[in-house]
Amino acid sequence: MVVASAPPPDLLDLPAWRGQRSASFRFDLIDGRTGVRRGELTPLRDSSPSLSHDSTSTIPRRLSGVTLGVDDAKRINQLTDRIAPRMVLGDGSEYRLGRYLVSDSSDLVTSAGSTAPLTLLDEMFVVDQELDVGFDAGGQLVDQVAARLVDGLPIGPLVVDATEFTSVAAWSPGTSRANALRDLAASGGYLMPWFDHRGWLRLRRAFDPADEAVTIDLDASRRVIRGSISRGTDLLTAPNRFVVVSNDPGEDAEPVVGVYDVPASAPHSIAQRGFVLPKTVDVQVRSQAQATVYARTLGLQQTVYEVVELSTPVDPRHDAYEVVRWDGVQWLEVAWAMPLAPGGEMRHTLRRAYSETEGGEA
Repeated sequence: MVVASAPPPDLLDLPAWRGQRSASFRFDLIDGRTGVRRGELTPLRDSSPSLSHDSTSTIPRRLSGVTLGVDDAKRINQLTDRIAPRMVLGDGSEYRLGRYLVSDSSDLVTSAGSTAPLTLLDEMFVVDQELDVGFDAGGQLVDQVAARLVDGLPIGPLVVDATEFTSVAAWSPGTSRANALRDLAASGGYLMPWFDHRGWLRLRRAFDPADEAVTIDLDASRRVIRGSISRGTDLLTAPNRFVVVSNDPGEDAEPVVGVYDVPASAPHSIAQRGFVLPKTVDVQVRSQAQATVYARTLGLQQTVYEVVELSTPVDPRHDAYEVVRWDGVQWLEVAWAMPLAPGGEMRHTLRRAYSETEGGEA
């Protein structure tokens, strides 16, 4: 006699044979200085918490619509505490959704006491403060400079991919530390920095989503909600060549220039349009290879050309820069928004990925 255990319930992909699921959301109160959990918060029943992520923003994540009752409003230290939401499925599995600190609040006075409507941001808010002294990269490797830039801040750990590129940039007092970090990301060939669901600060090397393994397959699960799909395009004005010119002379007399052409398979490519529509930027890099990586990074992530917006049931596996297969092609997810309430719809913004097999570096 062979006894086979039943497969675990698939509560996120929602295959055709599973018509429903149960889920709830928990809001943990965390001491931002020690990381110790101080308890659980319960937003008022008539509040509508929602979480959004936008990879193009300096502070990508925002938790809004959280209104605390009288007792919870007294417990939270708005200057040092963090709120860490989690999605809890019916089988008991939990999915973290990041850590957030209060950026805006007001007290609503009632006869029973004061309630607190809150707007919260991820810990990039801490990074996005002005430098009180100048900061010099000093020619170090970009990943080392990034670690030095955020050292000592009361944030989650930094997880950064290694890079062979160095930086000679410098930033004066009054410059946003987050802007300096974004400058380093571009010069090191990284995607823009973000805090992930674990609360870790991430710097990931830029990649071509057309060549990456799919992380979310919406075609297989058929979770896209009917009537939720909209398409848009910037193809008429989208540049098809990115040119990076170094403004750091270094030791060479020759200028350092990097060029990246969008793939010929893209409808706005030079091959398709018949003429060059360039975007040129000045940066501080020392080698032609680094300038080329900088140009490629711009071409891969900083301009959105063909996008689709669609809705699915809430899925906490969507973090940042997910490679999504939908409608037979691969897309890069650049933004999403989800209500933190059972039965809500999660809205996704996807950017079309084009293969580099017929284009790329000029």
